[in-house]
This record gives sequence, structure tokens and C-alpha cells, in this order.
Amino acid sequence: MTQLRPYYPQPVLDERFARYDAFWRGADIGRPIIIAIPWNNAPFADAGQPRCWEQTAADHLLHRAMVGVDVLPSICIANETVALASAFGGQVHYSQDGKAWIDPIITDPQQAFALVRPNPTDGLLGPSLARYRETIKLLDMVVPPQVPDMQGPLQTAAQLWNEEPFIYAMYDHPEAVHATLRVVTDLIIEVYRHLSDHYPGAELMNYPPSHLPRRFGVGMTEDFMHLVTPEQYEEFGLPYVNRISDAFGGIFIHCCGRFKQHWPVVQRIHNLRGLDTMYPYTNPQEVYEAFPNIVHSMGLDYAESHRNFKDASPDAWLEFLIERTPRNIRWQFVTEADNKQTVPRQLQIIEERWTRQ
Repeated sequence: MTQLRPYYPQPVLDERFARYDAFWRGADIGRPIIIAIPWNNAPFADAGQPRCWEQTAADHLLHRAMVGVDVLPSICIANETVALASAFGGQVHYSQDGKAWIDPIITDPQQAFALVRPNPTDGLLGPSLARYRETIKLLDMVVPPQVPDMQGPLQTAAQLWNEEPFIYAMYDHPEAVHATLRVVTDLIIEVYRHLSDHYPGAELMNYPPSHLPRRFGVGMTEDFMHLVTPEQYEEFGLPYVNRISDAFGGIFIHCCGRFKQHWPVVQRIHNLRGLDTMYPYTNPQEVYEAFPNIVHSMGLDYAESHRNFKDASPDAWLEFLIERTPRNIRWQFVTEADNKQTVPRQLQIIEERWTRQ
């Protein structure tokens, strides 16, 4: 098994924790935070030799340590989008390429009123935590867990109903929708608390896999937001997001879709710490102007990466964002870590062009 301790010496970790702390406090650290992610599932696997989950997790930690300047070690415990919904007992299915979906458990609105909050380790979360514990036994260091894919209250509730019936119920059975959202929000809060209470150093933000100091809150995905109207999000989304934010002192939101129409409501999220958005669905200049005092990161839609960046160098996306990002914006740049030369080269670009005004 790969030995990881030499790649994460304590003085290096201390320096990185201090950098993140300053960054989230609003201090000028002189450049963006660099989040290096290995997209290859087993970057060190021998040709034709499949790796077990534990070995793949160790390889990812090693690979990120070798190329990432801001990376802190953690292991995601359940990356399926149905991780939270599975706690309520629906049958989980997997496609051949590993995508997961879940059978609904609410087929009649009246069933929502009988919904009971499950334990935070029910469904996929318990086995995933057991797998995490087995993995860290094999490593020569302590590696904290990273929260599962923390889909927000709306997405998790929709997985219990199925999306279309859930949206229709907002019109026809709003109290049943609220009943579902209350229980789902209770579970989300308990999952964060369970990891925080039982696993020292647990990372409470799933994507991007950055470090969010505990006192600044938690990270959550709101990918259902763009499927409802602003009025619906104000009624069925905002109160429950605010409950989560209030429980932990802040929240960082990831949303893949086009949600500019919701920005006036999003601006009312309590202690909003940051937004992770996606181009071209979000225009960088517009979101920076609308939210100037929070942390930003922006991903690239898969189709857009082939359409506009296919023939450019791997640095084209960085160049694109640097030109459009004001120097007073706190910014996280998510980059690929499969090529060991990518991050050093991009750091040089940033050093040459990212000078504070």
C-alpha cells in the first residue's frame, strides 16, 4: 500500500491550513486557491490491473499531494448523488458506467406526512463509512473523511418523490412538500453533525474538494434550484437552506445549472460563504458583480470544454478566467491533476498575470 505520510508532512499541512483560514477570512493571499483533482479513477494503476477502492483512494491522495499546492488530504465517503436519499430506504440502482439512481418511496402525497428522519448512517452512508475506516487502516497517516455528495433539501426530496410529481405537488400539495423538506433537512443537518462529532477534521464541503474551516459553515449542492421558479425556490428552497446555514454558521453553494433568475433569492441566504457555478450557464463577470464579497469557483460544462477549449492548451480555461476575474475577488481555480506538469505550469501563469491591484 502506498505510504502517504512523507507527502503530507505536518509543517506543510499547518501552512496550508493557515492559508485557507486567511483566504476564507477575506485576506489577500496573493493568488487563487488551486484545487487539483485527479479525474482518472486509478492514476497509478498498472495496465490491465484493476485497483480496489482502497488502493484507488490512496493513489488519489498521493497524486494530489505530488501536484497540488493547496491540497489537504481527505477521502470522500459516498460520491453518489443519491447518498442522502438512500437513507430513507429506496432501492438504489447503478448503470454500467457507475451512475446511480433511486426508486421513489413517496407515490401518494399523504405518505409525506408519515416520513421519519432516518439515522445519519442509514442507506449508503453506513457502508461508505465502513469502507473509509478500512481504507485509513491501510494508510500511514490519519486522513479525515469528506462529506458525501450533499444534495440540498429540494434535490433529496425530489429523489424521494421523483422530480415531476414533486414539482406538481408544489402547486397541488404544498404542505406535503414542506413536510418532506422538513424531514430531509433534519437528516442533512444530522449527517453534517455526525461526521463533525465522530471524525476529527472531517471536511464538510464536498465540491469543489477545497477546505472550508469549520467556523465558516458547510458546503452543499443546489442543483435542483434551476428546475423551479424563483417564487418556488423562495418558498420551498430558501427556508431550508437557511436552516442548514444557521445550524453551522454559514454555507457554500454549488449549482451546475443556469440560475441567474434566482440570484435575488440566493442573496438572502444567511451567511452565504461562496458559490461554485458552471460556465457557460453562469457568466463570470455577472456573478462576480452580483456577489462581490464571497468566494467563487467556476467549472466548465463538458460540452463547452469540447466546443470552445478542445484545440487549446490545458491552460485555456485558466487564461479565460484570469481575463474575466477582478483581482479583488476571492477565487478558487479547479484544475486537473492527472498530468504532473499542469499545476506547476498554471502556477507560473498565475504568478505572471495575477497581480493584485
